[in-house]
Amino acid sequence: MFLSKRAIDLLLRVMEARSTSVQASALRQVSPQATDKLLKAKLLSPSGHVPVIAGMDDYEDEPIAATWSAELKSYGYHDSVGRWIPVDEGKIAAYRVDYGLAFARMLVAFERAGPPSPSQLIDGIVWHVGTIRLAGAKAPVPVWFARRLGDPAAWSKVEGVIERRPPEENRIILTSTPGDRIPATKQRRNHIISVSDVTKSPCTLTISPQVLGARVSPGQVQHRFPIDNSEDCGFVWLRGEKLTFGGDKQRLLLQLLFAAYWARSPILRIASVLEDAGYSGQVNTLKKAFGRREDWCRFINYDDGNCWIEP
Repeated sequence: MFLSKRAIDLLLRVMEARSTSVQASALRQVSPQATDKLLKAKLLSPSGHVPVIAGMDDYEDEPIAATWSAELKSYGYHDSVGRWIPVDEGKIAAYRVDYGLAFARMLVAFERAGPPSPSQLIDGIVWHVGTIRLAGAKAPVPVWFARRLGDPAAWSKVEGVIERRPPEENRIILTSTPGDRIPATKQRRNHIISVSDVTKSPCTLTISPQVLGARVSPGQVQHRFPIDNSEDCGFVWLRGEKLTFGGDKQRLLLQLLFAAYWARSPILRIASVLEDAGYSGQVNTLKKAFGRREDWCRFINYDDGNCWIEP
């Protein structure tokens, strides 16, 4: 099912939130249209209230708790002089992700087996989704989903359960965490993959069997020398060495550079490439686009506002 890139991005951001319930007003401040699309798709569902608001008096706009008054039959708070200030329930209404439906949308292109509803391995952090048939795999591959892997406390819990429950062969751990924020793990049979890195398009949750299969059991090899790339630029082969790139923006940036390279007109303007790849105006250099990693410098050159692939 196609939504919009903004709706998918918002959903993944909600999955990464500290709390499993998010205020409706906060979501609508980010994008009212994306929020409505997610509600219509039932990927977000009502979840009571998050009774915290910003008072507009001596509290100086600091968050304060709203409480329910049975007498007045409304939510509200007492201001600094003791007056009861009612709060519109719509402003503190909350939504939560329907993870069962989200997982079904992610894996709709696969033959999937498992329990009717996902089982939680760590409350609100890790779910066992079932098993899927993956091309090239000898047996069905178990699939987990984990969120907030960039948070050290959450990652510590996830690593613990991974270590305690090793897979027989391979296990896929899908995550809402962006690919460049996933910590490294020594548990090599676990393939931790950001959902946004393996979807069929940025406008859907549906995961591509071909792209996911290439991540788990890379069947591609380097055919062109000294450099080659996979179709989605998740892999770049440089003189026989395979480099892996995560994140849809990084991969789109590489796709633009490689398209120019193979067309034999490799030189592009850095500003145009970054804009076309979807980076914000604050990301105005290739170093900012690639973050802490430096291996891209081995095959991408830049000078005088231009950039090009030169292996």
